Amino acid sequence: MALVMGLMMLSKALGFIREVALSSKFGMTYVTDAYKTAFNIPCLLLSALIGAMATIFVPVYNERSLDGAEAASNFTRATLTAGFIVSAVIALGTYLSLPWLARAMLPGASEDMIHLTIGLTRVMTPMALFVFLYRMLGAFLQARFSFATPATATCAGAVVIILGIMLSGGNIVLVAAATLAGMAVEFLTQLPAARKRGLRPRPLIDFNDPGLKRMAFLTVPLLIGGVFDQLYIVFDRVVTAATAGDISALDYGNRVTTMFSAAFLTTIATVLYPSLTESARDAKRFAGHFSQGVCLNVVIGLPAAAALLMLRAPVTRLIFERGAFGASDAAATAGTMACYALGILGLGLRELCGRAFYARQATRLPMTVGILGVMLNIALDYALYPLMGVSGVALASAIAASASALALMILLRASAGHVGGGAILLCLGKTAIATAAMCVVILACSRVFSLQDAYGMRLAGSLLATGAAGLAAYGAALAILRARELEYIVRMVRRR
Repeated sequence: MALVMGLMMLSKALGFIREVALSSKFGMTYVTDAYKTAFNIPCLLLSALIGAMATIFVPVYNERSLDGAEAASNFTRATLTAGFIVSAVIALGTYLSLPWLARAMLPGASEDMIHLTIGLTRVMTPMALFVFLYRMLGAFLQARFSFATPATATCAGAVVIILGIMLSGGNIVLVAAATLAGMAVEFLTQLPAARKRGLRPRPLIDFNDPGLKRMAFLTVPLLIGGVFDQLYIVFDRVVTAATAGDISALDYGNRVTTMFSAAFLTTIATVLYPSLTESARDAKRFAGHFSQGVCLNVVIGLPAAAALLMLRAPVTRLIFERGAFGASDAAATAGTMACYALGILGLGLRELCGRAFYARQATRLPMTVGILGVMLNIALDYALYPLMGVSGVALASAIAASASALALMILLRASAGHVGGGAILLCLGKTAIATAAMCVVILACSRVFSLQDAYGMRLAGSLLATGAAGLAAYGAALAILRARELEYIVRMVRRR
């Protein structure tokens, strides 16, 4: 897991560099808003399908593997073929309906922004097919307990996009073309590893395959939930589209927090998912895997959220405030970052709980909770935006994610009967104490180094020293409290 987390952290760091390069080159204007909207439109209708298929693929693949390697291979080929056909049809429909989609997603936006969004989306629409292939090959590799290659592929794609931004000469259309190329590279990077593990990349149309039928049945609730999950992304843009730069502020703030939630917490859920699937019929083993995942989420997510909340202003100033990205842009981004940080743990636990339900091939409850969570998110968007501006939209996402995670944990406890609740509560208590110690150290260091007034290399050095001191205090407190999760992390790192 340590290697996978390292690769995921690298991929997120590269994604981070991509956003820094974009913000420095273009600032926070309608141009970046158009690019970020165009980036989402090609997969807007496909994301739900891709996410559902990739998630449910692992348990169904394990079932088909019981019938032999040939059955598993045919199921994989039939799934890729059927999904690619559907993806191509949806991508074509998206391309034809671009003028309507762009105006629906950007009410109140200027005509220049709408026309630019349409043009950029036309360039990037084919990436929907590469995203489908990339995600499904990743699911296949994860089912075979291979996790490093998908993370490596993400790194390769990010490098291509970064080079595109640097060589674009300020032409956002070239950035869009580089984005398309990056998505193609992500798919192609995984192909050799998938072939090495038995995938035959030849089409197979077989709608009677038992695994494909089973997958279609289990995918429907996830698909419905996924469609609703896309709605909050749409409404985030609908609510903020009239103010130039707000969409970019949301995206930049979210990028910082996902450095932790995706690199660490999502990795935990991904790596544990095959184990949860294999132990789904053994209540004791299942509870052990799940409680371990929850505790790792708590040990990583809680201090990360607290640190980002306390250091939001200097972190934003260090990362983004350069070139066309000014002080007012940094202030807006710091606000969204702080609010998104409050949902880091909720995002990680929601992902883990969802995977736990899917491992048991129970998809309806997560779908219901997901729909209710999206409805809550949209309602909070409209309630908080007038009060807090763009930060209110970020806070709405954090509250909805945390509420969904809590509901899923309660429902999983009720259905599974045992999820290691005692160990989870003990871990939560110890982590809270250690996080409080870390916050005291960070507060003291912030004043000693005058982080609010620092810039450039001085700010970088001061932030590094503050982070190191806070991390040392956190680790020392966990060691004093004899948190077993710290011992597990140390052993995991030593193995790698």
